[in-house]
Amino acid sequence: MELILWWMPPALAIAAAIVVLLQLRARRTRRADTAEPRPIAHSDRLTALPEYRSAMRRYRGLLAAVTAAAGILAIAAALLASRPAAVSVQQPELATRDIVLCLDVSGSMVEYDAELVRVFGELTEQFTGERIALVVFNASAVTYFPLTNDYEYVQEQFDTVTDQFTNGEDAYFDGTFFGEGSSLVGDGLAACSLRFDAPDDDRSRSIILATDNLVVGDPIFTLTEAGQVAADRGIHVYGVNPGDTASRDYVEELAREFRTVVDATGGAYYSLDEPDAIESIVASITSEQATIVTGSPRLQLADQPAVPLAIAFFGLAGLMVLAWRVQR
Repeated sequence: MELILWWMPPALAIAAAIVVLLQLRARRTRRADTAEPRPIAHSDRLTALPEYRSAMRRYRGLLAAVTAAAGILAIAAALLASRPAAVSVQQPELATRDIVLCLDVSGSMVEYDAELVRVFGELTEQFTGERIALVVFNASAVTYFPLTNDYEYVQEQFDTVTDQFTNGEDAYFDGTFFGEGSSLVGDGLAACSLRFDAPDDDRSRSIILATDNLVVGDPIFTLTEAGQVAADRGIHVYGVNPGDTASRDYVEELAREFRTVVDATGGAYYSLDEPDAIESIVASITSEQATIVTGSPRLQLADQPAVPLAIAFFGLAGLMVLAWRVQR
């Protein structure tokens, strides 16, 4: 066990010594200012009585016990203030899986984007050790954040983009209008396929592509061509289509094309309203073989206040009982 605030005990000891010295000085000053005490005749007869001596022994013993209890309480309080902690070095195991979340932010997707980001957040909560990136695209693709396993940072970014969607801000659109048209899904998927680093490493790579596949314009890559780019790189594409609903029959052909492309990469296709979509995507991704690697060592501190807290409790209880006995 180590003390995080190791300087606290000596600092408190110095402060206590200063207080004691000031008290002694004040006591000497009061004695100097008071008149000489008057002697009492035959006081030696009183102090010689066995009952008096026995009472004085008990009194001095109680004072010593009070002092000891106060000292124990002060030491325990100093230890608590110093934050005793158990120190350990951990090397987390990281899965060599990389996942790029590829989000279509075109006009036809506006009503779904906030819900899709929520789905992405739920997906992230179920991963352990995987690296995750977020890419948004319309006419062009922009990396919102690169591959990282810092899930606290990832969640902060999801919260930020959710607020932007909810409040009608357009910051997440920045950089996505450079191109001919809108919702160029093939170009978006091809761009997401290029967001994976370390191509020679033996890593599992997946893309979760959220789009309604409603293309307006002339993309460089068709969705089929982009799917082939992903397949050639060993990337599995999992499609989430918010537009694949019974109330929007006119997108049935687009949904069929979307399903065919992602199935060809070894991935799977889901509509947003499927109740088990999240669990199915997670199960599919985590079922892929991946090597477990050891991450960078991390120093971990865990507060251990139980022992000094128990000592402080018994010290305070003893002090209260002994002080009551002294007053009697």
